[in-house]
Amino acid sequence: PPPKSFTVSSAGCTFVNGIYKFAGIVTNDGYARRGVEISYVLQIPENEKEGGMKSLTLFRCTMRSQQKWWFLSEADEEQPGTDRDIDYYQHKSKEHEETEPPQRGWHTCRNAGVDPPPLLKGSGLMVPAGEEYNTLEHQLA
Repeated sequence: PPPKSFTVSSAGCTFVNGIYKFAGIVTNDGYARRGVEISYVLQIPENEKEGGMKSLTLFRCTMRSQQKWWFLSEADEEQPGTDRDIDYYQHKSKEHEETEPPQRGWHTCRNAGVDPPPLLKGSGLMVPAGEEYNTLEHQLA
């Protein structure tokens, strides 16, 4: 199962830093639905000096070439995942990095991002409460 959240830190665009919560589809029994694009969202409070009222998204996008890229963006409300998004940071995935955002190796987008690029850390698992210890990840740990 994917992480419940990702903490983004050390980004030059300071308002991009924060805890992004799972925003994908969840089944009736509380698990993340498999086989669909996953995303995470950070709502920046209205009273924040920088980035106030923005909704930022951490998501994976499959490009026309079928290559998968991860983005930290302000997604366009009408057409998310298009060139109408404001992209701050991006990561071109290697095959083993396609299922969840990598911790390192992000690049600053020229149009809106500011160096340095961020570090990410996942936490928790998208499972029903109390089921965390019954996952394969926990059993192998």
